[in-house]
Formats: sequence, structure tokens, C-alpha cells
Amino acid sequence: MRLIKYIGVILFAVSFHFYLYYSKNIQYLDYKLYDFFTEVSSYKVKDSVHVVIVDIDEESLKKYGQWPWPRIINAKLIGQISLLNPSAIGINIIFSEKDRTSPINIQSFYKEFFNYKIEMPRLPIGLKDNDLILTESLMSSGSTLSIYLSNSKYFAGKCPKLNSKLYDFSNINTSLSANTALCNYSDLQESIPNFGFINAMADSDGLFRRMSLFIEYKNRVVPSFSLATLLSIDSLNSKVEGNKFSILGHNVYMDEDSSVLLNFRSTPPKSISAIDILENRISKESIEGKVVLLGSSATGVEKGEFISNHKKISNTMIHARLIENILNDELYRQPNYYKQFNLLLSLFLSLWMVYFLYRRWFIAISLLFFLTIIFSTVWMSLLYLNHLYISIGYLWVPFLLFFFIMSTSFILLYVKEQKKSHDELLQSHVAMIDSMILLATIHDDETGGHILRTKNYVKLLADYFYNKKIYLDILTPNYINTIYEAAPLHDIGKIGIPDSILKKPGKLTFEEFEVMKTHSTLGKNVIQNMLNSYDKNDFLKVAYNIAFYHHEKWDGTGYPMGLKGDEIPIEAQFMTLADVYDALISKRCYKKAFTFEKAEEIIISGEGETYNPKVIEAFLELKGEFKKIALKYQDD
Repeated sequence: MRLIKYIGVILFAVSFHFYLYYSKNIQYLDYKLYDFFTEVSSYKVKDSVHVVIVDIDEESLKKYGQWPWPRIINAKLIGQISLLNPSAIGINIIFSEKDRTSPINIQSFYKEFFNYKIEMPRLPIGLKDNDLILTESLMSSGSTLSIYLSNSKYFAGKCPKLNSKLYDFSNINTSLSANTALCNYSDLQESIPNFGFINAMADSDGLFRRMSLFIEYKNRVVPSFSLATLLSIDSLNSKVEGNKFSILGHNVYMDEDSSVLLNFRSTPPKSISAIDILENRISKESIEGKVVLLGSSATGVEKGEFISNHKKISNTMIHARLIENILNDELYRQPNYYKQFNLLLSLFLSLWMVYFLYRRWFIAISLLFFLTIIFSTVWMSLLYLNHLYISIGYLWVPFLLFFFIMSTSFILLYVKEQKKSHDELLQSHVAMIDSMILLATIHDDETGGHILRTKNYVKLLADYFYNKKIYLDILTPNYINTIYEAAPLHDIGKIGIPDSILKKPGKLTFEEFEVMKTHSTLGKNVIQNMLNSYDKNDFLKVAYNIAFYHHEKWDGTGYPMGLKGDEIPIEAQFMTLADVYDALISKRCYKKAFTFEKAEEIIISGEGETYNPKVIEAFLELKGEFKKIALKYQDD
């Protein structure tokens, strides 16, 4: 049966791991582990010297009017940038339609809609076509254009021609593909050979971490906008094969889907307002030799993406970061095969855990747990230093969850087994105690009714104190129940008292009474012997206090120790009153039974001497209940 249970646990382990893998929950947690590890291991590199962003920001829009700008402004801006001699210019703006503010287009509009011909005799021919001016500016500056790749039907027909054969990326492996695109208007797109996609997609948790460097579009592989911009510098020596390539002397390693993890912890690229370029407020040293990306961070123009610190960055900044990461060798990759490997490793370790549980090798389980965490952390750290993230969440999450589930389940089973053992031990104690009580009652003239009555008196007093919130540091429901069960042992020591004294019909002599008083110590010794074998038994501790101290008095005149006040355990105080009350109302060989009224009078007269005043206060309220118990369990 035990073997069958563990086979079931093995099947559960396998199912549990594959459920986590396919539910994508593990992916989310792995993202967070990557973010955390990136945060704690991040470092700042020197200030960026490679990329400058020319930002069409709110200030620029305020100065030159609404967006989109007339193409002649864009052309002037690109021309001004080109004069500062950058190493490359990337335009993160898609000019999907012709400029309606262009004079030539205004003339066409009025002719078409109003049949009115507008003459502009004094306007130079070179200024009539804004789109042509922009095209010439882009061509002369060697700029890189941007496009957007998609699978949406909305973009179908938006970009019929993407025929540039500038680069051959047929050796690239990428699982990403698109069948539609949004690109620049046809004349412009066909005039500029260098372009790349600006797509930047967040992970499933809404945060941006990785960028695909290549996407397949209609049987040809297109590079990302940032990579295409770099390729405009190093087109000849860019060797691309499989999932790695070299550009400008830097090796780039990609994942199976041609993606890379960006490092956002290094110093961000410098950003310059477009208005400063247009108004010649930027020195040549700020731009010369650098890669310049032109884009916009203005609200409403650029939606941006959130990164792991929950800050929003623009699409242009993302591509600038990618270029910086390539040129500073800061890119990371996350091969998918590590996910499967780590999941199988977690399953393997979990099965070992099941085996160790089966053999009850708990030290081995602890070693397995700590060694797994330690070695996997070292392994992850070493590879992370080599810019490789091994998806450690696919090991830690299932392994730790399975460890928690198994540990919790085992603890619950252990507690259940311990409870069963405890219950069996308690039953054996009860059987033993019943036997001892039987011996005591046979030896003494006290009856089973006395035992039932006194244990109920004691419980009545204890419940009263608990409800009145007296001695709450001692009295709990469990402790009260223990007092109730232990009360019958109060006179267990009478087994050692001779019958000549115990059953004497008359008054005891002084010497005989001294012998009788030893029953408290005898009872204590009997229970102490049991405690020596099992000193953590609360039942025996309570029974010890009741048997040894139930003849102590509040004023310190009792026996055997002469304890005073609250030095007397509260359970013994309850037993003192219960034992005396029942002795008074019961017939003995040496006396007749007292009336309830007489017994109550005697008990109350002992306030502050024999009994705790609080116990007497309780008795005054409960004496009616005492009488009911006495009548219910009266002797035949």
C-alpha cells in the first residue's frame, strides 16, 4: 500500500511539472526572477558615446506646430543632423502618405476638388515638392528608414513593394513572421535601400525586455530598425549565420527566435531636442561620429513601453538602447532549451525527493534542497556573467513548489500519525488510570459516584473562571479538559494507607491522621514515577498537582508543603473545594451525610482560610449547579 502511494506521488510530480510548463504561470515567475536578478547584479558602464537621440518632443511641436510636420521641416532637420557628420542616421518615423502641405499637392487638391488652378510663380521649383525634398535629404544623408511588420489585415496592401536586396539574411533562423506591413509611401520606400522594422513587443506580463533582430516577411528576412541602422555603417563585413553574427567587431548571439534581452541598467543614450538642432544650438562634437536616431517621445505621438522598473520609454529609446548594447557588448540571450532542461532537472530532483521521503532520509532531503539552490545559483551567476540567462525559474519554481507541497503534506501526515499515536497513548493512560482508580475505590470506601461528582465540580469551577477571564494565562479549553480527566487521581495515594486507618469508623488519633496525610505524598510519588518515563505529558503534570497539593490551604496551614495563596496550583485549589464539598454531602464510615445547606455553610466559612476568595465567589454562584451534579451522580 505504501509503495502504491509513492507511485501516485511520482505520477503527481510528473503531471505537476508539465502542468506548470504549459500553464505559462512559470513563465511569469521566471520573468520576475530575471528582473530581480538583473536589478541586484546590475552595474553602470561609462557614459554612452555611441548613440544620440534627436527627439521631436513637446517643445519642438509647440514651436513648429502640430504633428505630422510638413516634410520640408523633417528634411531640414535631417540635413542639419547630416552636417554634424554622424556615423549613421536612423529615422524612426514612417512616412506612410505623401505630404498634403506640399505646394504641388495643394495645387492638385484645388484642381481636383474645386477645378481651380493655383499659380505659384515666385516659388522656386525645388521647393514645390516637400516629399521630393525629404527623399533627397534622406538619400544624401544615407539615412535608414523604418517600417512596421504585422499580421493584421488592416495593413494589407499598405506596402506592396519591399524589394531591397541590400542584404541577404537567408541564413538567419527566426520563428517570427509577418504577412502585412506598414511602410513609407512607395516612391520614398523604393528610393531608400536601407530600412528595418520598429516593432517592439512586450512580454506576456506587459513589460518590455527583449527585441527580435529579424522577422521573416514574405519569404525574406528583414532586420530590426536599429540593426539596419548599424548595417548602414558595416554592410560589407556583417557575417550572418544561424543565430549569431558579427557587426563592427562585436559578436551578437541570438535566441532561437532571433531575439535578444536588452540591458536597461547601463547609462541611457543622450537625448537632444529637435528644436536645438533646427536652431543650430548643438555643437558638432555632440553628434560627430555617433549614431543618430530621429524619433519622438511626445505624448500622443509615441505610446512607448514599460520596462521592469515600470518606467515608460519611447520606441526610439528602445532602439537606441539596442544599438548601445550591441556596441558595448551588453546584450543577453535566453535560449529556450534551458527552459526544457531546467524543467526536466526539477522533475529529476523532485523524484529523488520522493525517493528520500519513501526511505525517510530527511537529512538527504535537506541536503538535496540546499545543494540544489546553492549550485543552481552559482551556475546561473556564472552564465549570467557571460551574458546568458538560463531561465532559472523553470528549475526553482516547480522544484520549490513541489518541495513545499511534499513537505507540507508530510508534516500533515506526520501530525496525523502523531495524533493517532497520542490518542492511542492517551487511551492506554486512561485504561491504566481507570485501573488505578478501581484499585483505589476497592481499597477505600469512596465510590465511583464520588469520582464522577468531583471531576464535574472541578470542571464547573474551571469553566466559570475561564468565562470570567480569570487565570487565562493558565486556563484554556484544553487545559480545563485535562483537569477534568485528571481529577479522579486526587486520592490515588490512599492505596498505600492501611485499611485499619482508611476504614476506621471513628475519629483518627493524631498518629493515625499523620499517616493518613501521607496519601498526598504517596500519590505524588506514583505519578512522579510515570513522569520520569514521560515528562512531557501535560495530563500527568496536572494529575501530579492535584494529587500532591489538594490538601493545601489558602492561608498556608494545609499539607504536605504548607503552600500559601497562588503558590497552590489552580487545579489543586478547585480540587480542594470539590473534595471537601463531596465529603460533606456524602455518607462515610465515620460520619453521616450533611445537608446541602450545611455543606454550603461550612464551605463558605472557609473563605480566605481554606479557600481562595475567588473560588468561594464562584461557588456562591454555582452552588445550585453543584447540587444538581450531586443529585445526578448520587450513590445508590
